[in-house]
Amino acid sequence: MHVLKRMAAFLMAILLLVLAVPSVSETCLVSPEEIRTGDVLCFGTPEEACGYDGKWLVLDGAHTNMGTDGIFLVSLNLIGGENGEPLVFRQLPGDPSVSFSDRGEAYAAEHPGATDYRDSDIQSWCDAFWEQHFTQAEQNAILSTYKSDDAIVIPGFTIPLPGAANGTVDFDPAENVLSGDRLFLPSVEEITNPAYGFADARSRVALYKGEASGYWLRSPHIPTFPLDVGFVFPFGAVMDYPVNANSMFEMTSFARPACNLDKDAIEGLELLSEENGIRVFRVTFRDGDQNIRTYDTSLPVIGDVMDLGKAFSTAVMIILFVLLAILALIVWLIVRSVRKKRKAKTA
Repeated sequence: MHVLKRMAAFLMAILLLVLAVPSVSETCLVSPEEIRTGDVLCFGTPEEACGYDGKWLVLDGAHTNMGTDGIFLVSLNLIGGENGEPLVFRQLPGDPSVSFSDRGEAYAAEHPGATDYRDSDIQSWCDAFWEQHFTQAEQNAILSTYKSDDAIVIPGFTIPLPGAANGTVDFDPAENVLSGDRLFLPSVEEITNPAYGFADARSRVALYKGEASGYWLRSPHIPTFPLDVGFVFPFGAVMDYPVNANSMFEMTSFARPACNLDKDAIEGLELLSEENGIRVFRVTFRDGDQNIRTYDTSLPVIGDVMDLGKAFSTAVMIILFVLLAILALIVWLIVRSVRKKRKAKTA
């Protein structure tokens, strides 16, 4: 009798333990096929020092950026160095400064390949981040990416400037720019693609620890600015910036890495929150432990942003108006002086 009671108590304890621990199947509230652009997936190990919060924005829930089956993601917020320091695209010997008067042509001629993404400091940072902040199961779920980028021209200040005669921002093609990369920088084409949710400057603004900051892109500028690569300004405008971040315009520079995810590797999706139609999921992957890490589910709050093109055009119009007013005043003073001299002679 005592034996039966002990067995019953033992079985009840096991039952209570099983019921108290949610299984992966219970947290799989949606199928990976239901993931859509704008959702946020949480995985990886957050680290406050570098700003990594484990949140990834879905750019395409059905395809990778290679066009294959999968999920294309970019980090929701910006990430810095391991101690929170800004990141450069590439360190340059001598740390040259770039301006409109000296765009770095002579330096680039002596140091070819400065704008190459492959073997750059920022690519090495992406590789190290993948190794340090993800479990083995998460690493296996992040696909190797192979891609070449076409040349692209985007609107700039809309008026001719040194190195930008057509008022546009022009980027060179990059052959085999991604060759097995797991984490990588977005390209200019990707960060300006409305299909990925980047319809305007405001949609491209990203925060580093709550503050809007600039971030690097992998696209090399054409040789008119031979030390520059694509860069998203803190207010969301896509321009170019020197790879060593040494410019007449000083800005903080961080990373917003992207990756492609294997949908078949997803074991469980747990809905953590939903706000204004944006769903935040915690992801567990096959062949790994259940993801029970805690993630901050708050979403970035982006205020009003400056329209760079309009602001610049407005500034130019004001300057022209002032110059014309000064010119008109000078002409009026000359005419007035001539008339006075004529009157003096006739008198």
